[in-house]
Amino acid sequence: MAVSPATQEFWDTSFDRRLDRFRLLRESPPQFHDEPGGPGFWSIVRYDQVVDVSRRPETFSSAAGFTIADFPAEALAFAGSMIAMDDPQHRRFRGIVQGAFTHRSVRQIAGTIDRHVQVLIDAIPASGEFDFVDVVAGQLPLVVICELLGLPPADRDLIKRLTDQVVGNSNELFTNSPGMSPSVLEIYSYAAQLGASRKMKPSDDVITRLLRPSVAGGVEGAELTVEEFASFLILLITAGYDTTRQTLSWAAHLLTTHPEQLKLLVDDFDGHIDGAIDEIVRWASPVPYMRRTATATASVGGRTIEAGDKVVMWYLSANHDEAIFADPLRFDITRSNASRQLGFGARDPHHCLGVHLARLEVRTLLKHLMTRHPHLASTPPDLVLSAFISGIHRLPCRVDRETPWT
Repeated sequence: MAVSPATQEFWDTSFDRRLDRFRLLRESPPQFHDEPGGPGFWSIVRYDQVVDVSRRPETFSSAAGFTIADFPAEALAFAGSMIAMDDPQHRRFRGIVQGAFTHRSVRQIAGTIDRHVQVLIDAIPASGEFDFVDVVAGQLPLVVICELLGLPPADRDLIKRLTDQVVGNSNELFTNSPGMSPSVLEIYSYAAQLGASRKMKPSDDVITRLLRPSVAGGVEGAELTVEEFASFLILLITAGYDTTRQTLSWAAHLLTTHPEQLKLLVDDFDGHIDGAIDEIVRWASPVPYMRRTATATASVGGRTIEAGDKVVMWYLSANHDEAIFADPLRFDITRSNASRQLGFGARDPHHCLGVHLARLEVRTLLKHLMTRHPHLASTPPDLVLSAFISGIHRLPCRVDRETPWT
């Protein structure tokens, strides 16, 4: 019997071992796994099957929850936001907020991101070991999101603490489902107060624009309530901040431990950066899974799934599926089909809203990092102990004066 991916036993090991366990799962049709304290779930681990489930939202619903464990209904209402909605409610909600995260909108803050990156690069010590997550990767998305939303700089430490607690960013306490922390209530209260304040005193920021009546889904005057805004802010802060933090951390680790790939990027940054970002996301898959719930009897990979069954799409496994990605354990920024990675979703209704912002942050940081510190070196990372975060808790680095590819 294969080890259930819902358990600590599956994840409390090296990254390579985690990938090997998913490889073994891909050798069989979808399996039904035990779930601590729950009814169990189907694991969907092959690329084509993950895409199939993702693109059948009428059969595989998001409304019952997006994590392996079930949220209480009242908690899901505000902690889930649009990630736990189906159309038409999801379409309405996304229509209101997506304007703030289009490629054009994000490019307007490119200069701001560039300035923040240069400050962070300046903070890297010239000698001695430092934690890349703490000094760089954990700082940039936090600063960008707080500034984008107009959150006071004094609140950044609070936002970071609450986010870490909500998503379960720990190397000691295992979780397969974020959002169970009491901190969800605290961050929801913070967001609701912020929304109410902007309603009373509008400002020139994204928060005010999100709360302003607009045209969404063809409905004139569509707008978010303060409660809806608060739930969206939780999603934006937790998902946008943490996934970008993890992507930046993996970028530093993968490039510094693959000097031939680093040299390719340094020699032709513009020619390789888009492929590098896709390959980093493919290889690391910062969000390892999302869950759906079957609304009717359905077939996936030759298995019959009954209405009410939980179905978990393992992006980390799909992104290493040998049927799609040749030699999937190889990190290769020139991989011809890296853009097919599912780290941002399967181009389904729930495709990552913040993809343009995340890519711009990674591009900008790597541009300055490769220019200022092309010889950065890292040691083996301390991994997050979680089924929901494929992340690095700590990444010891140093500015190596020796050229790593000679």
